[in-house]
Amino acid sequence: MDPEKAATRSATIPLQTPTSQEALNPHLPAASSSSDGATITVPRTGDFTETNSTSTGSRLGGPSFSCSEKFQEYQNSSGIGSRGSDGTGNAATAETVAGTGVASGAATAPHAVVPEGQQEGLSPKRKVIIVLALCICVFLAALDQTIITTALPIIAAQFNSATGYTWIGSSYLLTSAAFLPAWGKLSDIWGRKPVLLFAAIIFLIGSILCAAAQNLEMLLVGRVVQGLGAGGQLGLVNVTISDLIAVRERGLYLSYIGLTWAFASAIGPVLGGVFTEKVTWRLCFWINVPIAVVAMVGLICFLHLESPKITMKEGLKRVDWLGITLVASGTVLFLLGLELGGVSHPWDSPIVICFILFGLLILCSFVYVEWKVAKLPIMPTKLFTNRTNACAYVVGFFHGFIFIAGCYFLPLYFQAVRGATALMAGVYVLPYVMVLSGFSALGGVVIAKTGRYQEVVWAAVAAMTLGAGLIIDLDRTSGWDKIVIYQIIGGMGCGPLFQSPLIAIQANIDHRDVGTATVAFAFLRTLGTALAICIGLVVFQNSMQSQSHNLASQLPGEVLDAISGHSAASSVGFVQTLQPAERVVARDAYAQGLSTMWYFFLAVSAGEFFAARQGSEEKGWEGRRGGVNLGLGRFFALPCYIRLASFFIFFIFFQFTCLRVYIYTRMVDWTGLGWAGLG
Repeated sequence: MDPEKAATRSATIPLQTPTSQEALNPHLPAASSSSDGATITVPRTGDFTETNSTSTGSRLGGPSFSCSEKFQEYQNSSGIGSRGSDGTGNAATAETVAGTGVASGAATAPHAVVPEGQQEGLSPKRKVIIVLALCICVFLAALDQTIITTALPIIAAQFNSATGYTWIGSSYLLTSAAFLPAWGKLSDIWGRKPVLLFAAIIFLIGSILCAAAQNLEMLLVGRVVQGLGAGGQLGLVNVTISDLIAVRERGLYLSYIGLTWAFASAIGPVLGGVFTEKVTWRLCFWINVPIAVVAMVGLICFLHLESPKITMKEGLKRVDWLGITLVASGTVLFLLGLELGGVSHPWDSPIVICFILFGLLILCSFVYVEWKVAKLPIMPTKLFTNRTNACAYVVGFFHGFIFIAGCYFLPLYFQAVRGATALMAGVYVLPYVMVLSGFSALGGVVIAKTGRYQEVVWAAVAAMTLGAGLIIDLDRTSGWDKIVIYQIIGGMGCGPLFQSPLIAIQANIDHRDVGTATVAFAFLRTLGTALAICIGLVVFQNSMQSQSHNLASQLPGEVLDAISGHSAASSVGFVQTLQPAERVVARDAYAQGLSTMWYFFLAVSAGEFFAARQGSEEKGWEGRRGGVNLGLGRFFALPCYIRLASFFIFFIFFQFTCLRVYIYTRMVDWTGLGWAGLG
């Protein structure tokens, strides 16, 4: 065989481990030469080594474009070519069989990351159980972000705390974001499974503390512990999926995780309203206990990942303690400054200025340490040097803003402006819930089938920006048609962005960096959600405070004090007890405050659209053209504006024919509380 062809074939057409040459012949040497003398040597462990420069293999693991169509057909029929450069998706290991140039792929990664999709004996049934258990972990962690949104006014009133509305929600997100980068590095050192189970146990303990809380302080401690465990679950589930599932199938499985995250976060307000109104708000936390136990049992019994044989002392030495301390303390100080500013302290107070300033300085120090000092950084700066990856991270960060804004502030709109109960506020968010969840799965399927994510990201960001702008128009008299349509458009944009930026990132990095890159993405998105609640509430409260002068002649002093500044969000129930004329004035003020807040989120979404456009100029952002042929080649060859227009036509058609007519109308009829009954 020609040495150049042999080298190209071995570098670009890898074999899966179960069908590898080594499985057929265990006596093959670790490295060998082709019959023509061209040698390709890749050690069993360590960094990927390749001596032939003609390789055209893709880091994504998709099919090589240098192959003939006949061999490509053989690839698809035999199951090869759908992994990384060693047949396992692990670019760090491979072997070459003499005279054939094909990789055996039987090596093992030097740390906790197992070869992708190559757990020996992983049956379909076992894979389903593992993925289901991982989805449950994500479901619980995401659910607790929003399940308390409809219960917050009642909880804050029960504990007689105006600031409780802010702290109960943000304390969870704050600790989740602050410590999330540490979980990825800990799992690299001690293994995915034990660290993931440890995070689940911490989350379970936090849930019990919250459910048994007798005062606000105990509830906040429980939420902090919950957030610490949730950060590990949200970050490590995606990493575990990336270890288990081959690159070619990973988009589909990540879409399952994204669907779970989207559905849990969006259904949270509904469950919170049901529990709070029909039973007790404590059930929002007690429900986590049995479900978490089921997930942990499933992981213990069925998830078998190799864990590094390393002592506790050696593992502790490898932890980037300085990086963890800096990122955690900097994030906490910065978010605390935003939380306190304009609420319990004025913006020009020394404590607020010090928190924000020192938080930013510490975060800058963290960047320097990761860049120049740390030997094993928790967030390597090389992840952000590629413009495609940097823009994808920005898209994920801004997506956290808009997504949580819909889950957190739409229920507030329904309760404060439309006079809905906690239960019905959750019901009225269902258009956003169902569309967001459905399009999260749809985006993953499109990417998995076509191998492209550029158009998905573009269309989603455009729809999300449009939805954020339209929600500004909602007021006390808005018809339900308008409210449903606006939520649907926003949900269509938010859904596909749960995993598509992450797929873009993983397509442009080496496999050995997948775990770190995935955790970094989860950290930035979680940080975005925490910032969204902090900044969104600040904008809303300042807007309510600025209206107090104009409302002084229309409302009594005690009413004006209740709906102004930091007391506004926790006074929703009080507004319902006012006289009709006063209630109308107060609701209009809430509508104005929320509209002002959505201007901020519109600006954030516009920045996300700009980042998506910048990233699309890079070659890597276009995606790979592997995957199942759906006959869409001619469609993707059309100009970009035609493709975007086609996506929007499909979205609007889908919305009018299915969701609006069937789901929402029947739901309102079923509850017996249509929009005419509000206000």
